[in-house]
Amino acid sequence: MAQDSFANRGQRFTAKAADFSRAVLKIVGEDVRSWDVFRWIVIVLLALNLLLLLSLAGGIRAEIAALEQDRSAGADQLAHVTKDIADMRASLTQVISDMNSGLQSDIAKVNTKIDARLQQAAPKPSPPPAAAPKPGAKPKP
Repeated sequence: MAQDSFANRGQRFTAKAADFSRAVLKIVGEDVRSWDVFRWIVIVLLALNLLLLLSLAGGIRAEIAALEQDRSAGADQLAHVTKDIADMRASLTQVISDMNSGLQSDIAKVNTKIDARLQQAAPKPSPPPAAAPKPGAKPKP
């Protein structure tokens, strides 16, 4: 019995909705038949504007999607460039430290050679003469 009541309500709602839509269409139809050319031109122009806006909106959405892809690609490129810079900095630091240690060892070798040549070229000092007694001092017995 509850199902019959529910089915009747559904049929009544459908019938009322159909009657309402017929009434609305009748009113709109009568109004549309009374329009002059000016109103029809306005409606056509409004429809064209609406179609133009819809097509532009689709194009704008496509452009926005393309820009978002470019931005994500730009972020990938930025990450790649940042990694390259970090690698380059590490390589330069390593090369500079290698050059510094090589230069220090070369300077040490040159200093050793210079010291050796200076020692060969310098006359060997003769031993100091024996100390002579002072004239005013008396020797102790």
